[in-house]
Amino acid sequence: MNTGGFAPDEEVYTLKRQVDRHLSEPHEFVCITEKDIDGIETAKPINDLPGWWGKINLFAPTVSRKRNLWIDLDSVIVRSLNSCVAPLSGKQIRCGLNWAKSGFGSCQGTLVYWEGDSARIISDKFNHADAHWPPVNGKMWDNGQNQWSEQEWMTYLRDTGQLSVEYFKNSELRSYKYHCRGLDKPPHTSVVAFHGSPKPGEVEDDWVMECRAK
Repeated sequence: MNTGGFAPDEEVYTLKRQVDRHLSEPHEFVCITEKDIDGIETAKPINDLPGWWGKINLFAPTVSRKRNLWIDLDSVIVRSLNSCVAPLSGKQIRCGLNWAKSGFGSCQGTLVYWEGDSARIISDKFNHADAHWPPVNGKMWDNGQNQWSEQEWMTYLRDTGQLSVEYFKNSELRSYKYHCRGLDKPPHTSVVAFHGSPKPGEVEDDWVMECRAK
């Protein structure tokens, strides 16, 4: 995950605890960040793409490892992650399908799995001049796709036939805002995405606090 230089270190420790608890396969937990964090393996961004555009660098062959699972820092892990890292079935990446009305059916970037350089096209073909910050509506790629974030870039590549994508099941990825708000017990899913607002530390649902506890 990438702290963007703004998230407190405790949020990184909180996510690492959850990953270690729910991923039984041997793994390395690496935080993409500009700063050092005690007890955490970190890797500095390979260039200065602003904001969430920096996630595009993850798919470069110089960064990707044999198997890779990206998890946004503002996520809560509820159940086993093992199915999330199952081998790809002939596709280049596995990601979520966006639930928001503004981007319904597009690629969702909270949780992304890829293998080696299977998704290198995401970084190789990206024009850094398109990394507008702060993001604004109205800037489009040639198919009319809004240039808002790395999610829209992955969607553009998918929709123009350049990137093959498979999707996480509901039992692997759900949205807090659209599917889990107000639940009395944990949802039957592996990861809950806290895209937008609120963030995990801002809610008092018992199951969220329990998942994030030490």
